[in-house]
Amino acid sequence: MTSEAEGLAVLSYLRKPPLVSWPAIFLMLAGHGGTILTWVLCLKGIWPLWFGGIVNGIMAYLLFTPSHDAMHRSVSSLPWLNELVLRISTALAVPFGKGHFFRVMHMQHHRFTNEENDPDHTLASQFKMIPLWGIWPFLYIITFAKNPENFPGLKPKEVWTELAIGFTIIGAFFLWIPLEMFWLWLVALYIGFFLMCLVFMVLPHYPHTVRESDDPYRASLIRKGHEWLLTPVLLYQNYHLVHHLYPTVPFYLYGKAWKAREAFHESNNPGIVPAFGLGAKD
Repeated sequence: MTSEAEGLAVLSYLRKPPLVSWPAIFLMLAGHGGTILTWVLCLKGIWPLWFGGIVNGIMAYLLFTPSHDAMHRSVSSLPWLNELVLRISTALAVPFGKGHFFRVMHMQHHRFTNEENDPDHTLASQFKMIPLWGIWPFLYIITFAKNPENFPGLKPKEVWTELAIGFTIIGAFFLWIPLEMFWLWLVALYIGFFLMCLVFMVLPHYPHTVRESDDPYRASLIRKGHEWLLTPVLLYQNYHLVHHLYPTVPFYLYGKAWKAREAFHESNNPGIVPAFGLGAKD
């Protein structure tokens, strides 16, 4: 086999979902485990509520990666396990929801990256929108409500029913323990969603001017350098271009997927950004 053939073979293997993505399962358990522990410590008065809100925000950020992989069905080759992880990982935002709403909206982003129909584009491409980064799921709801016909994969009745059930449960908890819910749920989710927006929507596509349909190798970016730091902090989204090229590759294999055909990838003039820079070099 030639090196090119070997690279293709490796990439083909990496694109197949594993039986179980244990890193995704670990992040899901760590995220929920950390959230539960934070609630216990705050309710016992060991931690102040404001500190618990910060910790829970980080836990919410961790939970987005398993939910994101589950949206792409790359957590497992077992369909039921993918759906279970998606439900559990998105439960903090919408209790008892399926997560299907988030999946359809995210697929729209992949289909129309950096275009008008990209549900992330307006929010992520304008710095004046920074205060809204922490509420992007609610902006998804508004986007859907305005033009449900743009999302044929979603049934309005099902969406509104899930949201009604979820917000009823959340509302009941607010009536019971309002101060705790404010810090440990509302503030925490704002922090978590803000980090998700920054890491998954803003930095990987900045300056948001190249459309996926025009040049898929420059619509998303590779953040090169200091991988020892950025890879764990960004949960592999420093390789976000890999995700857009090969959406079914599990997050922890992005680097291997890039290196499997590195010469080929680099021959396509990919968007590469310095570790702490903004915007790809020409």
